[in-house]
Amino acid sequence: MSKHQNASAPDTGLEAVPEAGSPASPVDDAESSSREAAVAPTVDLSDVRAIRAGAETSLERRRERGEPDSVRAAERRLKAAAKQRRARFRLERKRFSAASRGRRRFWIIAGSVGAALALFVAAGVFTPLMAVRDVRVEGAATVNEADISAALQRFTGVPLALVDDAEVHRALEPFPVIQRYAVERVPPHTLIVRIQERVPVLSVAGDAGFSIYDAAGVLLGTAEAAPAGVPVAGGALANLDSDAFHSAARSLRDMPDELRAQIVGATATSAQDVTLTLASGVEVLWGDATDTRRKAVVLQTMLTALADQSVSRIDVSSSEAPVFVQ
Repeated sequence: MSKHQNASAPDTGLEAVPEAGSPASPVDDAESSSREAAVAPTVDLSDVRAIRAGAETSLERRRERGEPDSVRAAERRLKAAAKQRRARFRLERKRFSAASRGRRRFWIIAGSVGAALALFVAAGVFTPLMAVRDVRVEGAATVNEADISAALQRFTGVPLALVDDAEVHRALEPFPVIQRYAVERVPPHTLIVRIQERVPVLSVAGDAGFSIYDAAGVLLGTAEAAPAGVPVAGGALANLDSDAFHSAARSLRDMPDELRAQIVGATATSAQDVTLTLASGVEVLWGDATDTRRKAVVLQTMLTALADQSVSRIDVSSSEAPVFVQ
């Protein structure tokens, strides 16, 4: 081998290009593979368009045949689920806020009632909308009802809420027969005065006639003759401060009206020996003022049983053992 053949070729920095048909070196294959891997894969859009067109065609065919649309059905189910979720949320919110709603409702109602009451009171006190226009008197028997009504006319035009009980008392003071009274205000314009009269129980003879008293010793009036049902007092009963007067007066007050109407006289020397005289002339030893109701029942029973007999005296001072004398 010659010297020229063994000498190395000068290094020019250029790579030799293999001739056509010559086998590729392993280094060249590796570099080529690296370049192909670095390039992004491509997609044929014609295939995508064909798939989409086929899907749309298939969807149109299903619609033409009346087959259900799965996509729309899924959308409807999704909407229904969302609606149910919102409904459950509202129910839960109502359940957890029920207590606060109840408290709010209570305070609203209480406030409304309070405002209405305040408005009602203001209208009754400060306006003539509820002023007195009608005055009624109930319970008058012996006293003149017209006179009482005239005395109460001072309240006409006064608001019902401003009618003073003390003023009513002053209006009724001139009527000694009235023992107690009650005032009732009936909206919008009615004032009712219910009275209870004193019961006259004894008549005491005097120079000017007969003075009529109730059980408390209050002078109810005078008359020329003793009124029917008001016995004439005798003995210690003429003294209004005596125990005999108070015992006889309480007994006459507490007995039934029909029995008191039969009594024309009463006398006593003490509180324990009250004696009554009936219109028939029969004397009744009453005793003291205890057990008046029972004594009255016993006396009425005996009067009924002895109606056909001549009786001069009946003793009911002991209601358990009554005695009569012919």
